[in-house]
Amino acid sequence: MNDEDVRLKNLYLEEESRREKDRMEQEARELREREIDDQWKKQLLDQEIEKQQLIQQLEEAAKMRADRGKKKKKGGMGGKKKK
Repeated sequence: MNDEDVRLKNLYLEEESRREKDRMEQEARELREREIDDQWKKQLLDQEIEKQQLIQQLEEAAKMRADRGKKKKKGGMGGKKKK
């Protein structure tokens, strides 16, 4: 009877160890997935910020070109006059 109890106890310990190992692996996977999700969200946010900065730069450049074009029309380039 004692031998059977020892085997059952060992079997129980092995099973408990396996469950604990599986639980720890699952927690590690979930943690890694959260880290990847966070990295992905950060990358998307960074890309959106870069996109907005580029749009702003392009709008400013377009405005500068438009302002420069107005000044050129006023002074002219010394071309022929129409009769």
